[in-house]
Amino acid sequence: MEAFAFRARHGWNRMRIVFGLISSHENAQVLSQLVDTLAPHRVVLHHDPKREPLTDLRCANLLQVPDAQPTGWGTWSFVQAILRTLRFARERHDFDYFQLLSPSCLPIRPLADFRHHVMHDRADIHADLMPVDADDDTLMTFGYRTYLPGGGLRFRLLRHVRGWYFGPHADLIQQQSLSLHRHNQHPLLTPRALGGHVALALTHLAARGLLGAHPYGPTLQPRIGSIWFGARRTAVDRLLQMSQTEPWRSGFRRYHLLDEALLPTLLAQTGCSIHPSNHVISPFDERGHPQTIGVEDLPAFEASGRFFARKFSLNADDAARRLALEWACGVDAAAHATTHATAHPANQGAPIGTPRLSIHPM
Repeated sequence: MEAFAFRARHGWNRMRIVFGLISSHENAQVLSQLVDTLAPHRVVLHHDPKREPLTDLRCANLLQVPDAQPTGWGTWSFVQAILRTLRFARERHDFDYFQLLSPSCLPIRPLADFRHHVMHDRADIHADLMPVDADDDTLMTFGYRTYLPGGGLRFRLLRHVRGWYFGPHADLIQQQSLSLHRHNQHPLLTPRALGGHVALALTHLAARGLLGAHPYGPTLQPRIGSIWFGARRTAVDRLLQMSQTEPWRSGFRRYHLLDEALLPTLLAQTGCSIHPSNHVISPFDERGHPQTIGVEDLPAFEASGRFFARKFSLNADDAARRLALEWACGVDAAAHATTHATAHPANQGAPIGTPRLSIHPM
């Protein structure tokens, strides 16, 4: 509440930014930390109705999305929850820019830097995405769940033969905010190499629709990427308009982990200009999941030039979480603002990639 009042008095609402927040099991203390940090910008929160209600969450800049729905990760309902959040934000707020966050996201630069960026960058959308067929490794990492509905025999077969292609010790790299397998080369005539060629050929057949019909084609090329995007109001309007038509309305319902394919493909299909995401994602573990951010990670993340990081601990007292909160918005900035309102870094934009995070590992 105090952070909201302070920033509102000092004109932080000249760029009308609305944040969308998708939550499920997170507690009110963690959510209020993030919502208060984003003040005075407005936040619309979609909370899974099957989880514990957030009766203790009261923030002046927060509205909860009514008629929320379950948000199982990667499911059709999760995508619909994001679209519902966008639609509610558009109905309730007259904004210039929308940014989607999760409860494990936090700002890693002052919000003034983010506002300066979206005011002056020419892109309509900020998102990390790439074509599913960008190269063979990308196709084999994501093709099975892009081109075939989940659960069927052909889906299970295509997922299984990925092992023929990548082998047991494939490298896992981070690209476009996703984990991506890298194929280790084998001699051409070994059984493993031949199996890899068969797996690749089968996936190409699936991409061409020869293992079953899918929504894609020459005029609808699939993309894969992170769902944590930002967009200007015109792009949001276009996205929501398209989401009411086929195949977006129901054609992807049966696909597996479809959020990372449907949303990036929909964003690319809007015809709007797209620049890199406002997020940096923490390094992935061996299973392809982002690791929890530690104090030692913060300087490098802030130097990335991105404005938000994922994923922070959901423990409200976590050291990295508290340091990021204090830096990004404000305990120190607020203390100096009355005498250094024009000079303090929190009140002016900085060039992208300028590292200023004055913290060190404990």
